Amino acid sequence: MIQPMIDCDDCISDKSLRYQMAAKAAQQHQTTTRRILRLYYRYLATGQLTQKRTQQASKSNHMIEQAIRRYYYGSKRLSLRAAYEMMLLEDYVGQDGEMDSDAPTWSQFRHYYYGHSLHKDPQKIIAREGLTKYQRDHRPAWGSSAGWRTQPGSYQMDATQADIYLVSRQDRSIVVGRPYIYLAVDTATHLIAGVYIGFSCDETAVMACIAQAASDKVEYCARYGIEVTQEQWPSVGMPTEIITDQGREFFGPRMGELCRRYGLEVLTLPPFRLDCKGSVEKSIDLLQQRYKPMLRGRGVIEDDAQERWATDYRTQATLDLDDFARVVIHSVLYLNSGRLIDGKTPAERWLELSPRLMAVDPQELHIQTLPRDTAKLTRKGIRINRMWYAPDDADGLTIGDSYTIAYDPADLRRIHIILAERICPCHAVEIGQSLSVCEVDAAHEAAKRDRGAARAKETASSIAATQAIRAIIEHADEHREPIRQVDGEQIKQDQIKERGQLSE
Repeated sequence: MIQPMIDCDDCISDKSLRYQMAAKAAQQHQTTTRRILRLYYRYLATGQLTQKRTQQASKSNHMIEQAIRRYYYGSKRLSLRAAYEMMLLEDYVGQDGEMDSDAPTWSQFRHYYYGHSLHKDPQKIIAREGLTKYQRDHRPAWGSSAGWRTQPGSYQMDATQADIYLVSRQDRSIVVGRPYIYLAVDTATHLIAGVYIGFSCDETAVMACIAQAASDKVEYCARYGIEVTQEQWPSVGMPTEIITDQGREFFGPRMGELCRRYGLEVLTLPPFRLDCKGSVEKSIDLLQQRYKPMLRGRGVIEDDAQERWATDYRTQATLDLDDFARVVIHSVLYLNSGRLIDGKTPAERWLELSPRLMAVDPQELHIQTLPRDTAKLTRKGIRINRMWYAPDDADGLTIGDSYTIAYDPADLRRIHIILAERICPCHAVEIGQSLSVCEVDAAHEAAKRDRGAARAKETASSIAATQAIRAIIEHADEHREPIRQVDGEQIKQDQIKERGQLSE
């Protein structure tokens, strides 16, 4: 292939001629110009076209491979240079401390590592970072989760703690922390069917999200003063399947009772398989991207949180839970009826498929999803969550008996007494607005601090009075004189004399 170029001495000095003849030879022998030139240069330099790999080079490569897997692929996370030096120390340094002449160079070591694509070997990540890190961040994911379910009714559920601090609805000077957001996203249409915004992160929050997904969204939005149409958020009814991870809140006893009552199936994914519920993971991301830019400076947590000289975002808190819920609802409405996926919104895709989900009684489902507690009925009412409640209808209730109570942690204005034949609602006798458990606890702590300050003030006042009294007593003791012996008549005469002196 390179014989014409060897016969032509001008190819050595004429670059254009050399490339022209190499291209012609490559076309004739159906190879590349680069290969022709590489063979030509090698022949001019060594007089040979190929070079046999010696046994020494094979042994050196074996030692390099072994050193990489022994020192670099390990939990100690040595650098590639440190692995090379460990190889030299263990295999190429004699007892006299001298290095062998045939030791591989650093360039050879590095060239072998990248030339054999060992930096792309999954075993590198597994050995250095662990199997969990590989499965979560580096494992290849094939296919698409959108085509996993073809009919609506299979909801993917997940939760996140919102990157924002909220204030109390009762006292807006009290910061009550960060709320949690639970989403239920339909796999087939990517419609956000259910949402929960609150301070609970347990079985109660999961059941509240499912209850909201099965209820009428027009009525739900009206509670926050938002007017929507059925077409903007069309999902109503109990889903047939819940796809989630191995969170504890999805496998509680009350969740099992709900599944048996409505025939709901829970599909559990293996660990670190976020790709199997990618719709809800991305929906949470899009939801926070929607409201965070507009709420910056009002409690939104930035990436520099808890770093040196970073802003304390708790001091910027402005919104309460109801305000934040309205923000989330508007964001959900956009993602459902404004965002386009393949030319159609998720709400339009839902209406096209016209799913038939199980209809449920909203009030029955709501009460069934509420957390339970036990409390005793007294003459003053029922004491629960540091608040007093009075039954709306006391028929069938006996003072002194204990009853099962269902309450909404996000709204403590009303609770429900669960009886065998009926449910008895009770109203709070201390508050008139909606308060959550977290806000009641915060108000209780604030009142506790106020009582502590009042008691400290009372103690200081008592001490001051005691000091004044002791000063009077000491002054009287200094002017004390011996008492002469007197009788009752003499005391009366002296009292009359004293009155006369006071009147003057």
